[in-house]
Amino acid sequence: MMDAFEEKILIALQRDGKISLQNLAAEVGLSTSPCWRRVKRLEEQGFITKYTAILDPVKLGLQAFAYVHVSLTDHSETSVDTFNRFVETSSQVVECASITGDNDYVLKVAAKDPEGLERFIMKRILRLGIVRNATTNFVLRQTKSGAALPVTQFS
Repeated sequence: MMDAFEEKILIALQRDGKISLQNLAAEVGLSTSPCWRRVKRLEEQGFITKYTAILDPVKLGLQAFAYVHVSLTDHSETSVDTFNRFVETSSQVVECASITGDNDYVLKVAAKDPEGLERFIMKRILRLGIVRNATTNFVLRQTKSGAALPVTQFS
């Protein structure tokens, strides 16, 4: 169970993972040592799993994103393992989730341009030999993006 200080710490770290310990402690209303102990405990208990940088896709030349809904031809262990290995080793796949409904997975795919997305779908995903269907939704405009999770309990 987290207390209000730990919730504030998680919220602050999601907003700025590089915040100094002194600034973090001041923001959440603790002195430095108790704040550091709480951060360490949150790391040890697995609430904080890693620290990472969020990059600007435009600066990287990534101008095209799409959500690709994938249905496999079957759900054998071999097919699922093959697909999972493909996802893990494909840097263009920035997110993957197993989903309910008519499809098995939804992927968020990044590329330099729409043609790059088409090449990835046609020459990589569909050539796996285990994909029955792939439906693509191109992202026209991103209205909200981020990895921050809701920390406080809501009713």
